[in-house]
Amino acid sequence: MARVWTDEQKARQSALIRSWKPWERSTGPVTQEGKASSAQNRQKALDAARQEIEDARKALAQAERNLERLGEKPKDNFMADIKRMR
Repeated sequence: MARVWTDEQKARQSALIRSWKPWERSTGPVTQEGKASSAQNRQKALDAARQEIEDARKALAQAERNLERLGEKPKDNFMADIKRMR
């Protein structure tokens, strides 16, 4: 269960963090290994996002085919709009 912070605790923690200024010492990856690992993390996130978009496009296309098969026309031409976004 997540911790519940009081307003006083939040203010104190905020003041402490501002006094520590951890962002001034943050340099990101330094070694080649760390940089490569960081780049892989970014690529994995991009690949996952692209897959989600592609899955959504396929689901929408299937839904439109189902509507047409049932004799109903989609209200808008979503697939044409999506193809224009590529």
